[in-house]
Amino acid sequence: MTSSQIANTYRVVVVDDEPLARDGLRDAVERAAVPGVSVVALCENGVVALDRIRELQPEILLLDVAMPVLDGFAMLEQLEPEATPPAVIFVTAYDEHAVRAFDAEALDFLVKPVADARLRAALERAVRRIAEARALRAGLDAEPPPVAAGRYVQQLVIPDRGRRLVVPVDEVEWIEGDTYYVRVHAQGRVRLLRERLSRLEASLDPARFHRTHRSALVRLDLIRELRADSPYAYSALLSTGARVPVSRERVKQLEARLKV
Repeated sequence: MTSSQIANTYRVVVVDDEPLARDGLRDAVERAAVPGVSVVALCENGVVALDRIRELQPEILLLDVAMPVLDGFAMLEQLEPEATPPAVIFVTAYDEHAVRAFDAEALDFLVKPVADARLRAALERAVRRIAEARALRAGLDAEPPPVAAGRYVQQLVIPDRGRRLVVPVDEVEWIEGDTYYVRVHAQGRVRLLRERLSRLEASLDPARFHRTHRSALVRLDLIRELRADSPYAYSALLSTGARVPVSRERVKQLEARLKV
């Protein structure tokens, strides 16, 4: 397969515990006939899906919410930002999950039964998002920041238009992970860095920084308040005024850390 063919290929993984729903979504994707879009795996639960996503690295995820063992939201929480497909589309019979889906940065939310035209529109949006993500990845500096072995870093080196900016860790408020890069929030500025959030987390002192969300790493001493924004979403308010997402799966652990 040539590089141009790869650029126009969009792999879909379907995750649903109902066999008829899985097959129905696969058939609906075929009927949509969006160029380059094809189903590469059907998964009966979130546990199986995690393995298939890490193996196949799909660009599009059609994901049910209510599933046994591991629901759709809990499954996403176990994926690192860089391992999460750029286009996550929730497909569920329960429309009350819509707000939480968009809090999880889903591209779209479809309620069963899904009309073919509605699915096609969602897949076309997915293709556009993937193209944007690929362009961004290609335009970022591929050189990772130095991470000293055996000790925690005290500063981050961030490429910026031909320069190398040195940002002390003491100035970092929180770090926001995305598919191919992170956003470093420091002293009111946001800078892009081509690095995995999980790798940065391992390089920073865990006594000072804590993972509050699959896409958020925050400096603990800046947290002034925890808020329940909804039954499913929480946030941490920092002394700088910044508001950082906290997942339902991680809020108890954060509360325990703040009590230490």
